[in-house]
Amino acid sequence: MIWIDIGTPKYAMFFSKMIPELQSRGHNVFVTTRYAPHYTEAKEILELNGIEHTVLGEYGGSTLLEKLEARIFRQKEFLDIFKQTGVPKVLICGAVVDSVHVAFGLGIPVVNIYDTPAVTYPGDLESPKNITPVTRLTLPYSNLFFYPYIMPRSMFANLALNDEQIIPYDFVDVCLWMKDIKAEDKNDFRKRYGLDNGKMTIIIREEEYKAHYVTEKLPLLYSIIPRLAKEIDANIVIMPRYEREYLERDFGSIATVLKEKLRPEEFYPFIDLFIGGGGTMNLESSYYGVPTISTRSIWLYHDQYLIQNGIMHWTNNEDEALELSKRLIGKKQDNRHYFCKGECDFSMIIDKIEEILN
Repeated sequence: MIWIDIGTPKYAMFFSKMIPELQSRGHNVFVTTRYAPHYTEAKEILELNGIEHTVLGEYGGSTLLEKLEARIFRQKEFLDIFKQTGVPKVLICGAVVDSVHVAFGLGIPVVNIYDTPAVTYPGDLESPKNITPVTRLTLPYSNLFFYPYIMPRSMFANLALNDEQIIPYDFVDVCLWMKDIKAEDKNDFRKRYGLDNGKMTIIIREEEYKAHYVTEKLPLLYSIIPRLAKEIDANIVIMPRYEREYLERDFGSIATVLKEKLRPEEFYPFIDLFIGGGGTMNLESSYYGVPTISTRSIWLYHDQYLIQNGIMHWTNNEDEALELSKRLIGKKQDNRHYFCKGECDFSMIIDKIEEILN
């Protein structure tokens, strides 16, 4: 049995593409994820993609105490279920502390697939000093560690891994689920929400302000919404990260707050500007050629890559964000060649995993 533990929406997308390929090779896959009333997206994405899964534990919240309590509770749930199902032969995950520590303790080989090892700064791309806590708590336990080719190998030099354990793959993750998306009228989310499709559409995505690597919830993303509504004649759409009630209260009269998780094909073909406080959706938007403005409070390596290649803009200034919005809206371009240098599939990764299994 292969155990896949999914901790975030991004890796729900990633593994939703990988799991069918593992099953087509005859592998029995046991999928776990976490869920909480205000942390629903990972489970929702698995459901949208028809992936059978088991919910164990929940998102730990915003404080270190809450995160540790949730982790300990979830680890006990893993142990309880493996007493019934038997111990898996391998764990595959996107650097999830809960499952990596359980696997290591039970002698289960660990395969990490991860693209967020460090917070970077301008001019500090090759050897960033700020390795994230999750990286320190997971990647050194890896039997195999896979990462996208755009990241420098030197970033992983101090993780106590041998060279043969650190393996790049030839694509940026979003290629897997974005490469076949095209505009189809039946998917247009604007119809469902009664939006004027004669106007341009702006989507605003909140930052993952409860994540371990985000130190503060910045006001920019929220303060700019009234100015966008006033100065640009467009549909303003807010995509919540956690709770949506306060967004409805504060902005419901001037913007549409999404009520459920949308598939990428339901909105990227139909929007003209994306303003994002996160990472994965900024990548998706840039890949699809939608003008993209990042407002996130920290930079990860992907942010550096997109900004250096001119396919994403970043600002922490409200006036600049508004001017960028006015200048960029509707100016789409083809960026796909920045995201893949070879095959965008799992063949090499699964071959390496099967070597562990055999």
